[in-house]
Amino acid sequence: KGVYLFLLVSLIYGGRCLLRLLAFPGTNFKVYGEVELEFAKYSCKMLDGGCGALEDFGKSIRAGASTNATRAKSSAVLGDDENEGWSVADVPATYKRMVVYRDRVFGVYWQVLHCLLEENGHGYDPLTRSKNTAGSDGNRFYGMDAAVACKRNLCCERSNDVSDGGIDSSEGIQLGNASNSNSANATKYGNNPLVGDIGNMLSLSPKARDDARALYIFLSSVLDDLSTLISSSSNLLRHLDNKASLKNTTISEETVKYATILIQRAGELRTFLSGMKPPSASASPFASPSSDDDEEVHDEESEVGANAVRHRLEENGSSASSSTVGMVRNAVEAFMNMLDPPPHKYIFGLDVIRGCFLARYRGARQSWVETSNGGIDVIMIPSSPVGSKSESFESRIPLSPRPGRDSGGISSSAGGRKGGRKAVLYCNPNAGLSEVSTGLGLIGGNVDQDDSDKEATCWTEYYIGHGYDVYLFNYAGYGRSYGGRRCNANSTEFTPGVFGTMRRILFSTFFGFKPSSESLKSDATAVARHILEVEGVNQLIIHGESIGGMAAAGAARSLSTSTSTSVTNQTGSVSLLVCDRTFCNLEGVAQRLVGAWTGNAIKLLTPTWSTDVAADFLAAKCPKIVANDAFDEIIHDFASLKSGLAFAGELTRGTTNNLGWIMSPPEEYRMADLENISVSDSSSVTFLSFQLSPPSWPADKHFTWKESFHFAASVRRIGKLATVAKKKMPELVDDASDDEEGVEVSDEYPSSTSSLMSSTNNTPTTSVSLEASAMISLWNTLACCDGLCGRPLGHAVKEGFDCTVSWLCCAVVFGGQRVAKEAEKRWNKRTLDSDGNVVLPEDFDFRPRGYRRDEDIAMKHPVPFPEVLSTLNDMNAKNNLLKEVETELSYIIGVLEYVVQRVSSKEYVALALKRRNGREDDHGTISTGCFLNLHCGHNNQFSSSEREELMTLIRKACGDPV
Repeated sequence: KGVYLFLLVSLIYGGRCLLRLLAFPGTNFKVYGEVELEFAKYSCKMLDGGCGALEDFGKSIRAGASTNATRAKSSAVLGDDENEGWSVADVPATYKRMVVYRDRVFGVYWQVLHCLLEENGHGYDPLTRSKNTAGSDGNRFYGMDAAVACKRNLCCERSNDVSDGGIDSSEGIQLGNASNSNSANATKYGNNPLVGDIGNMLSLSPKARDDARALYIFLSSVLDDLSTLISSSSNLLRHLDNKASLKNTTISEETVKYATILIQRAGELRTFLSGMKPPSASASPFASPSSDDDEEVHDEESEVGANAVRHRLEENGSSASSSTVGMVRNAVEAFMNMLDPPPHKYIFGLDVIRGCFLARYRGARQSWVETSNGGIDVIMIPSSPVGSKSESFESRIPLSPRPGRDSGGISSSAGGRKGGRKAVLYCNPNAGLSEVSTGLGLIGGNVDQDDSDKEATCWTEYYIGHGYDVYLFNYAGYGRSYGGRRCNANSTEFTPGVFGTMRRILFSTFFGFKPSSESLKSDATAVARHILEVEGVNQLIIHGESIGGMAAAGAARSLSTSTSTSVTNQTGSVSLLVCDRTFCNLEGVAQRLVGAWTGNAIKLLTPTWSTDVAADFLAAKCPKIVANDAFDEIIHDFASLKSGLAFAGELTRGTTNNLGWIMSPPEEYRMADLENISVSDSSSVTFLSFQLSPPSWPADKHFTWKESFHFAASVRRIGKLATVAKKKMPELVDDASDDEEGVEVSDEYPSSTSSLMSSTNNTPTTSVSLEASAMISLWNTLACCDGLCGRPLGHAVKEGFDCTVSWLCCAVVFGGQRVAKEAEKRWNKRTLDSDGNVVLPEDFDFRPRGYRRDEDIAMKHPVPFPEVLSTLNDMNAKNNLLKEVETELSYIIGVLEYVVQRVSSKEYVALALKRRNGREDDHGTISTGCFLNLHCGHNNQFSSSEREELMTLIRKACGDPV
């Protein structure tokens, strides 16, 4: 019995660990390793490119010396030109390129490493305008100083001259004298001062720590030499815009000496970097030294942007499951890494990424939100300043107290924002980390005014560009955030050896914090409450993407229904909840991705988890938006939050238990489908079962389960008969032999019988052929019916009965909002309409202008409801070849007419516009929120039109002018 009990416990524990790895991959060491590896490659390439820029700058200056100019021609002929063809005329181009690398690459890395190594990870304190002294214990952890740090003797004579990293620390944070920043408060190189707890680098291996110290000294030396050269050549650099004066300027021997030293130092740094590169890192992409701008820096950004990083992590995750052996191997590896995470091999881990991230955004800072169950790592990025360039650092950091906050608002001088401070709390997807939410590059951000006109590449840049402060955080168990006891925080040095390994395994197995659905929601709630109560934000938008929607909905529900007056009266409130491509519940997603058995398996393994996002969304007492792509490749449309809300609003009257799970149709429909006959002909039904009439408006306010499944069965039967008809007419269908038995979804057939008959030389003459062609035409009409929520009817029918029911519910719950939006546009344009504010058939049509030019036999746009109804009525009245499905066709027509009448009614339109305008529903109604239809997939950014519509909805919810 003891053995069986042990095996059972082990099985349950292993299953729970595997489930956590799948549900919360952001806690997996493999994700950190992939991020670290990509950033290490990128960093080495950028630093290598910077070395090339320094060498080119030094050579162009050295080439302008009189002695070098005299022998330039002979050196070029002999091929021994040490300046490689550079001349003094190239100084403006090489200087411009060098400044970009100095400020945005060398300056950032030096700043981050200085904070981590010399300040123990604690940066500038905006409240005291001085270095944070929280880390005054120095760097005893590293156990080395500048004189002995570089064990490879690559620093030459400079290793003995460098004190505190080679540059006076007062030059690192030089407020009020930024060289190229539009802000009066920036570092010497125009970057944002690092504020908060940047990190401690405790998880690095000993070799990585040595590399960090050596790189820091190298950067100090290089920047010091560069500063000396610039000062020495000031008489030359002041003539950058005048080529004639540039050529006539005398370059001293001392300047040539400094240029030579800089070139040597850059070569030494390049040699050092070659030993730090990951094995698969390629050579520097900056092959063209003659480039006169920083275009190559921006080219590299395509590899490390927010979307690129996310896609790469998704690809790595999916590649692991390509084979059974690979899946098992990766699962075992991930499980062992979860129990005993190894030290990081490279210095470019999350601490350095975090520092580079904070350096790129003006006013950005890190802070900790202490909770009753742990600590949450939060990064705040203020909106782009709209005031004067001399705006103070404190006024741009909302974390610091300002006059007017206690009175419930911010004065007009604080950016001129209406209604006080507005902020967005962004909840990451399951593989997301706040450190990489804006990508891994160095070029993004807003420290340079030249970046302000660029298109936003992530949600952070999008929101701050529209005047909203952004708060990013890691859930407990992700990054540095921790839950449970303080010992779960990553605050101890990695201990090698067997004893250290056993200690870590025992701790992670029995005492370590393990994230859950409840911990994600409580973390988001704690951060949101902190933003409202402590930070003094007046209007808070909670945006959750993917699994972040679960955390966002839970936080919005907790705060909007809270009876605490500190949240609802004294400070701000939750102004809007945005659930972006979110599921209804985790079990439903697993059923569609893996199998139906996973629903109950997850319930068994995690009985205390509550992943019912729909319940939290409905309970939240604030304006809400549900954004969904019907063809999401990760979250099936039936398992999406949109589908769950549609079921709750139409069929279950607010109950959300097990919505999104695979549903079996009633027995009579299953039997009729198996027998491939009409429900009315099945022996498993009673006489009254098939005498079902479609609902009528306004007598029937909602569909019933029976009516919905009867509609699904009717459409499915026509689809199956059309599949059989296509196989009877192989001369019309090239791929008929490849069709599976069942419902065929295709848009490659003409939509009328006459066109079908004329499309072949073998004109159908028998009654069988005529009936088959009529059935195919009928199915093509139904299959192309636009469901108003992104998916045509044919695709839903092929997925099953439950997906067809979902299609119908979504059409009446959310689809009408799109119709009302189009009608409102038309109302606003008209000058006088005797019909008043009514919905017309054209409001159902979402096809682009000139769509007919894009259509052919192989492609058709979804057809609007009124057009489909017109075609069906004509077929039903004039075509006597559809007797076999006459009952089904009449019922389908009745249901579609009900949908059109209901969606067009003034009562429905008023409710739809109310939800689109960000107003809460009346008490007693089921608040399903506003629907935003997407076409961007699961991991991609919104298109420009989708972002524009989202911002319109946000401004309406916040009471701002659109």
